[in-house]
Amino acid sequence: MKLQKLFTRLVEHGIAADPRPKKDIDRILKKAKDKQKKLSKKEAELFDEERLWNPYSDSRITNGTGNEEIKTIIVGIDVETADLMLVDRLISKGEKIDAVMAHHPEGRALADLEKVMPIQIDLLSGVGVPENRGESLMLPRMERIWRAIHADNLYRAERAAELLNIPFFNCHTPADNLVWRFMEKNICSKKFHDLEEILNALMEIPEYKMYAKKGNPPIIVNGSKSSRPGKLVATEFTGGTNGPEEYIEEQAKAGIGTILTMHVTEKSLEKAKEHHVNFIQCSHIASDNIGLNLILDKIAKEEKQLKVLEFSGFNRVKRK
Repeated sequence: MKLQKLFTRLVEHGIAADPRPKKDIDRILKKAKDKQKKLSKKEAELFDEERLWNPYSDSRITNGTGNEEIKTIIVGIDVETADLMLVDRLISKGEKIDAVMAHHPEGRALADLEKVMPIQIDLLSGVGVPENRGESLMLPRMERIWRAIHADNLYRAERAAELLNIPFFNCHTPADNLVWRFMEKNICSKKFHDLEEILNALMEIPEYKMYAKKGNPPIIVNGSKSSRPGKLVATEFTGGTNGPEEYIEEQAKAGIGTILTMHVTEKSLEKAKEHHVNFIQCSHIASDNIGLNLILDKIAKEEKQLKVLEFSGFNRVKRK
């Protein structure tokens, strides 16, 4: 499989699992195409043509032409310069590795992280938060994220991959979409009498059990094991990064009783306590493992010869 085909399929699987209707994603892509047509020659030089077909600005090929033949990939959650040097060392010792696949973004994918956050507006709309309120609260949060990232040294790993001549790409929101849908179907759709029952159900998922053995289990950060869940949602699993803390209050108003999340900020926790919303923090890295495993399962059905190696926090779990 060529690198570009592999990456394109990851994006397509992400679209299929997206909280938004396909027609809304098509509209976003069409809007990008219409915008490109209106650009001046100088503006066109800076236009990111990836936006014409890939709705996930936080996922892209960071290094590579796309024409590389891929038979073996090594997959990690966070891949930075040291990790790429480890890959180079493995290659020098005879390991066959054709490309590195990360989950979290680096380079341009990290620079554009905030652009995927509007997904959360649609996700919360689905649980009863009005779109206009979701949007008005999200925009300032997106600006804060952009300003924070803008100050970072974003391109170290990208340059390292170039110098080491290692094809390098990442899959962030597409994988997060799959784990969000997985949690909604396998956990949130079921009836639980208390939070302890939810924890027990989470521990039946191989990735959470694996990380629990390593000392990183799902935990209750607001509420207790005997707390009644009320309406259960997984609204903090996709959309780039945490939304604004005010989203907790909005979900409480919409009748949400318990939120499953990958990670909780202190301000979000304060809001949860204030509005009596239970919070269960499902191990971040274990959750990322689920998303990557689900999307790799789909790729494996299409490319049975693709070999997957594991490093940097990723553990392959295959599902039928």
